[in-house]
Amino acid sequence: MIQPALLLRSARLWLIVMAVALATVWHVPLIHAQNTASLPGATALPVGNNHVQPFATMDYLIVHGADFDPDAVMERRRDFLPVESAWIDFGELEGSVWLIARVSNPSDRGGRWLVDVQRPFADQLIVQKRTEGEPPETLLSVDRSTRFDERPIDSQYLVAPLWMEAGETTDILVGLKSTTGSWMPLTFVTEERMRTAHMQEARFNWIINGAMLALVVVALAMGRLVGWSLVLSFAAYVTLSALFVANNEGYLHRFVWPNSMGAYEPANLLLLSGMMIAVLQFARLFAGLRTNYPRVNKAIMSLQGILAVAGACSMFFWHLDGMRWTVFLLVPLATLAYFSSAVLARRARVLGAGPFIAGSIVIMLTVVIMALILLSPGRFPLTVALDYFHFAVLFESLAFLVAILVRMLAVQSDLNRSLEAEVTAAREKIALTEALHDSRNRYDQARTQAENMRSRLASTTHDLQQPLISLRQGLAAIADSDPDKASEIDSALTYLQSLTESGLDALDPQSGERPTVGVETFPVSIVLDGCAAMFRAEAQGKALELRMRASDLQVTTEPIELMRSVSNLVSNALKHSGATKVLVAAQRRGDRVRLRVIDNGRGMAKDELNSLMAAQVKGPGSKGHGLGLALVSKFADRPHHELEIQSTEGLGTCVSLSVPRAV
Repeated sequence: MIQPALLLRSARLWLIVMAVALATVWHVPLIHAQNTASLPGATALPVGNNHVQPFATMDYLIVHGADFDPDAVMERRRDFLPVESAWIDFGELEGSVWLIARVSNPSDRGGRWLVDVQRPFADQLIVQKRTEGEPPETLLSVDRSTRFDERPIDSQYLVAPLWMEAGETTDILVGLKSTTGSWMPLTFVTEERMRTAHMQEARFNWIINGAMLALVVVALAMGRLVGWSLVLSFAAYVTLSALFVANNEGYLHRFVWPNSMGAYEPANLLLLSGMMIAVLQFARLFAGLRTNYPRVNKAIMSLQGILAVAGACSMFFWHLDGMRWTVFLLVPLATLAYFSSAVLARRARVLGAGPFIAGSIVIMLTVVIMALILLSPGRFPLTVALDYFHFAVLFESLAFLVAILVRMLAVQSDLNRSLEAEVTAAREKIALTEALHDSRNRYDQARTQAENMRSRLASTTHDLQQPLISLRQGLAAIADSDPDKASEIDSALTYLQSLTESGLDALDPQSGERPTVGVETFPVSIVLDGCAAMFRAEAQGKALELRMRASDLQVTTEPIELMRSVSNLVSNALKHSGATKVLVAAQRRGDRVRLRVIDNGRGMAKDELNSLMAAQVKGPGSKGHGLGLALVSKFADRPHHELEIQSTEGLGTCVSLSVPRAV
């Protein structure tokens, strides 16, 4: 049972990590609010494969309300404040944010540059070129209804083309309205630099996504050994993580829904909820919470249900602040539950718990870092956060895959040991079968020789009867002359005839006691061990428990027949009783040893039991020849041998075979 103190310690650890990380960045001032009446000097545009971010020449203005009018904003030029932060986030404002930067072309010829806002989406965005004495030129204007192919520059980020004449100086005005925060680094780049950046980013994404795809393929290849539900939850987490990054970087809008820029945020919330559901499912299955910690398992399943409801609702209410914060607050809660599952897996000695914990720690750090980036606007760029998230997901996936691989190797090792045991049992069974076959051949040869001798002896005895008949006839002829002598001869002939008749009776296999040819004294454990070797693999294949109780008793009987009888009883119990447990034991009962085969199967009625004692009579559903119990019964007809069967319908059957105990 899970201890509440464990979850409390995990929660404390989570809060400590968050507090320490926040303390390192919270004191950094990001925006200096000081009035200025005019813009500072212009920033020279880059040349070659370069870019520039004119933070020293850039001012900002926040306009509250629904108006989005560049001309009205320029009338408030004296209200702009300088920005002294490398990356800017004005928070989730209901109004609009405006940036203005002065740039110049210091070269002696005109050229085209690109204004990169470095964000893939916006509720509304306008970029204008404002040159004194000339009408404003709109370089880029988009909103949620703008299709991807309507963008002037083919890029997943919002980019505006800027033409500058030789020696020209101008102001660039950027206005933004967004419900997802206002990250605005505002970079001026050459076309060469943009192409290089796109190539580098594409190469980076192909490498990272290719590695993640390879991990998924490797995991799926192990599905048959470690369980499809486990590897499918792993694959779902990795896939959803990759889609989450692709959505934030604008690839899904570019290639999947180019006509619906407004799908970005609902897709983001849905993918984030799906990631947490998949990773919690992986944690539940890997840690075996259903078996080891059922209460924790139910709690995590409830959390998965809440995430599913939140993800579904976000598709319709994504624009509500409460909806977004609900999903964002569920993420650290899911991360804490995942880390607790990893700790419980370690405590339960689950194979692969070590890399499992490492992956959970990376997930916690990822959530902490992403939270710090969001809570410390201007300190880090969102693109860097996405790059870190990419690497973090790759490391998590690798750690999870190592954990799955450790389990797979353990399962493979168990399978190898099981296979080796089955091979050993099969070899023992083959060897025992060969030994029994050789012994049977020797027995058949001896029996054939005995039959031949009996036949010859019977023939000789029969031949003796003919002369006896002739002698009696001759005796009748002399009986009158010497009655006394005839009486003596008649008595001798009668005795001789009785001897021949008794000899024939003894040679009849249907009369009298059978000879005790082949009787030996041996430990009964030989029979028990032989049966265990013969039927161990069959019992394991049927998920049936077969137990042999050890014994040091010795018996005096024919070993081959005893082995055949006991093996028939065990075979019947395994194949026809419908039992889940079979016990074979030897017990001392006076001058006998009782071998008992007990099962917990369906049992038999008295009428069915009596009919099964006859040769070639089979039980219901049996595919055998019906000789098993008949052979055992025939063996039990020997002197000092006995067979007893007790069976109750629905409870099971106990067959007892008694044989002489060695003195």
